[in-house]
Amino acid sequence: MVFVPDASYTDPSAWRIAMDASEGTLSMTTSKGPRLLHELPCFHGSFYVSPVGLLAGFTLQLPLPVYPSWLREDEAPVLFWESVDLEAEDAPNQVQGNARLRLGRREISAVVSGLCTEVPVGQSGRPYLKIVLETVFPSVSLRWPVEAWQRLRPVTLKLFTEIRPSDPQDPQWPEPEQWDR
Repeated sequence: MVFVPDASYTDPSAWRIAMDASEGTLSMTTSKGPRLLHELPCFHGSFYVSPVGLLAGFTLQLPLPVYPSWLREDEAPVLFWESVDLEAEDAPNQVQGNARLRLGRREISAVVSGLCTEVPVGQSGRPYLKIVLETVFPSVSLRWPVEAWQRLRPVTLKLFTEIRPSDPQDPQWPEPEQWDR
């Protein structure tokens, strides 16, 4: 990513996740191309941005649209997706690293790739960050989603979001502990 010498990147209270610009999808790879399985209903978690504006890591909890039948009653139907120590790729604005996915007692590792770019705003506004994350994982390892693991198909988990400068005067921005979509 381009070096962004803005000290406010190190101040978490200076940024908010734009929930109206966030979306998560789950798709299955088929012989005809990707097939959308689910739009994830919501997510919550954290993004780690380095002082120079690089995406350094994330921890997300993705509530599932469908409760897996094999999940124990005391286990929440939530997919945990985490990656730390993301590294910049040769291509500008791209990062790559290892992700950990956990659903109930099942856990796997997969490669995560991402794009984190600064989007300029007109003369009156501060730029914001646009983030796209993607992980492809073997569905059989998590036994989820059913449509994919019964056919032994890989699944692509993708998240789009924006981190925008906060404006304490703007009522649309929730407090930091309410960064849920």
